[in-house]
Amino acid sequence: ILVVNKNNPIHSLKRSVVKKIFLGKKSFWDNGHRIEVFLQTETKLHKSFVSEEVKKSPRQFKMYWRRELYSGTGLPPQKKDSDKTLKAEIAANPNAIGYINADSIDDKVKWVRIID
Repeated sequence: ILVVNKNNPIHSLKRSVVKKIFLGKKSFWDNGHRIEVFLQTETKLHKSFVSEEVKKSPRQFKMYWRRELYSGTGLPPQKKDSDKTLKAEIAANPNAIGYINADSIDDKVKWVRIID
């Protein structure tokens, strides 16, 4: 599930906006603060999220960010190795967004509904 810092005013995001955020095409929240994107790689959750929400395979996603980085047009999302470390980053950063397994949700972060 998609999560943000509990102080972020966002409650839902359109699927198209989520895709733009994770591809670096939307870099700022509506309040003008830079969005900090976190993800987990090499997990079933990553494969599922990238496939369903970004419409890319994990390999395509990785290659996309490699091209963006080398061309100087974007900074890739920050990688974390577990729900626990990702939640800690998001809880500490009011501008952060990421995804975790549904059974890991707690009061440290806020769930964001993805709408069509």
